Amino acid sequence: MTKTASKTPITEPMTLADKVLHAYGLEYSRILTPQKGYRNQSFPVVLASGEMRNLILYKREPGIVKRIKAANAVSDFLAGQNFPTRQTADERIIKLDSGSGRPAQYGALYSYLDGHTIPWEAYTQDHIKALGEMMGNMHAALAAFPPRAADSLPAVTDEYLAIVARMKRYFGEAPVQRSLGQKLQLAVGLERLEYFEQLLVGANMLPGQQALHMDFVRGNILFVREPVEESGPRITGILDFEKTAYGHPLMDVARTLAFLYIDCKYKPEEKVRKYFLGSGYAKRSAAPLPARLSAALLGPLVDLFLCYDFYKFLRHNPYESLRQNEHFVRTRDMLLARGVVTSSTP
Repeated sequence: MTKTASKTPITEPMTLADKVLHAYGLEYSRILTPQKGYRNQSFPVVLASGEMRNLILYKREPGIVKRIKAANAVSDFLAGQNFPTRQTADERIIKLDSGSGRPAQYGALYSYLDGHTIPWEAYTQDHIKALGEMMGNMHAALAAFPPRAADSLPAVTDEYLAIVARMKRYFGEAPVQRSLGQKLQLAVGLERLEYFEQLLVGANMLPGQQALHMDFVRGNILFVREPVEESGPRITGILDFEKTAYGHPLMDVARTLAFLYIDCKYKPEEKVRKYFLGSGYAKRSAAPLPARLSAALLGPLVDLFLCYDFYKFLRHNPYESLRQNEHFVRTRDMLLARGVVTSSTP
């Protein structure tokens, strides 16, 4: 097997990557610097032939194989429709260990997509329009995703009903309520979380349910490398389908809008929505988005996703540090303006 020194130091993940490549019987010359995702670590690999592949090591968690298979099915389907998504280069999912009392770890091999992510502050209105157009075209294609394959996808409303249940338990705890009031002068009413539950139950009954991405965000979108083409920014990669689920396209739209509202800090909310939804999704793509449904449900769904992001900030950071976190502050302020979070006195 042909191997040369990697550009990165030899670490446990690099050793695991080497192990997976051995299992696939591949000769390679280099493993390049990995990138971390929510559920995975991605390694660009230069094969001995000079071809590129993408090796992914997945996070240890219960049910990860089912998620990998669902992600592969949706991503492969879109690649077959000429979308810039990863295709499985080998159908085998390699089990790296038995787990020894914890979930086992798995690796899988994919085609390589060229391009790069860009920071949100560098997003122009044309980038946002391109996002909307690509999501709309993706939804139009996924409307034809085979029903039998769709049966293996989790329902997005079930996923978020479980999340809202966790949020209710968290915000219902007296120590959390006390700390939230004393340290951040904030309160979260459980009645709004109960409304989100009703919203999700209603969304589950909408017609037009289909496969969705549900993580269509900056770190998962690759653009062509500079210079930008005359026709505008071109998306060269849609990555990480591990959150793929079955539901109404409004869920996907709202999830991405919630991220865009926070991250595109130099653009007012109404402009972001206009560029992404009006100019991109509605005008440029092949997907229909009923105006009545959009007007009634999109805002509340965005509130739900913003509230979930707020909850994650609280769960994973010391409360005292959050005022120095720009993304937290913007999320807090949007939720205050929407009445999802309220001010309280210590």
